[in-house]
Amino acid sequence: MAAKITRGSVFQRVYRTRGGELKRTRVWYVKYYANGKPVTLPAETEDHNDALSFLRRKMADAAEQRITDLPERVTMNQLFDLLLEWYRLRERRTTYDLECLIRRADDDHKEPGPVRAWFGKLRANTMTSSAIARYVAERRREVPRPANGTINRALAYVRRAMKLGAQQDPPLVMRVPHFDMLPNADPREGTLPHEKYKAVRDLLPAYARVALVIGYHTGARKGEITKIRKDKIDFKAGRIDLPGRTTKNKRSRYLPIYGDMAVEIQMAIDAGKPECAFLIQRDGKPVQDWEKAWSTACEGTGVKGTLFHDLRRTALTNMIEAGLSEKEAMEISGHRTRAVFDRYHIVSERRMKEMAGKLDAHLKSKDSAAEGKAAPWKN
Repeated sequence: MAAKITRGSVFQRVYRTRGGELKRTRVWYVKYYANGKPVTLPAETEDHNDALSFLRRKMADAAEQRITDLPERVTMNQLFDLLLEWYRLRERRTTYDLECLIRRADDDHKEPGPVRAWFGKLRANTMTSSAIARYVAERRREVPRPANGTINRALAYVRRAMKLGAQQDPPLVMRVPHFDMLPNADPREGTLPHEKYKAVRDLLPAYARVALVIGYHTGARKGEITKIRKDKIDFKAGRIDLPGRTTKNKRSRYLPIYGDMAVEIQMAIDAGKPECAFLIQRDGKPVQDWEKAWSTACEGTGVKGTLFHDLRRTALTNMIEAGLSEKEAMEISGHRTRAVFDRYHIVSERRMKEMAGKLDAHLKSKDSAAEGKAAPWKN
């Protein structure tokens, strides 16, 4: 039997008099759970506040008794419910992704999410390194085989659920096992060349076309682009306002409007429905994804396999080649640390030539110095 989280209530019992009339007791009763079983007791008081105090004392006593017993009965299903509630309460950006992985089976979904289906019935205290290794081995036998990053994300949610359980009072998890993550693939290095950008752009439907233009010029994330509202576009100031609630790192910033952006954005506004507040829309409804149209356009222009996310590296590369500093480029793209340049190996052709010139001059100075030292020995 799954352990119930301690909770309680205060009430007056209803009884029927000999004459058949329904009445309530003057004395208050309390109900709470101890070790997963309901307990009902008279509070022996007619004062509601005194009855609440009595209930709190009983619940505290029950909680102390459950500290060593409750974790033995907690299942991963309970921890997943706790994690999902925590994500929703804080309006985390990845709540939808989490819901897909740990959803319960219901009328809309006949099967539970894949992570819940695998781990849900396990007791938290049986989650060991060997159980995690079995999950990884099973996933790696799937066809097609999922990327290591996909498996790691699932494990990260399981680990977060267990850590959240350990933080409860009293704790629902006494020990969180070590999660040995798989090595992630090397960062993608592809970019979208300018001539291919124009070819892909001309094959996309209107809603995906303007998204491409914004992504190519600014390096904004796909999720940020889909949340752009028309009232946040200021053509006069030449910028798009991204409020903090729409960005990954919760920091507001501006996207500059330049190049093809003004024309394309205005075309999208004119073609859209006025009642829809979002720039990226189709038939008056916000659009969140355009994978099929994107894949078709990339395949038709000879850049099959290019991801929309590759536009972030493309934009950063263009900015550095144009002479912007790394800090200025990061302000536009929304990157928080300089490590992105090391990870993407972004070095512009201009900077490479400058570095090569400095090295060449340094070696020539060494040659000159060596010749000068050798001169006195010449006949």
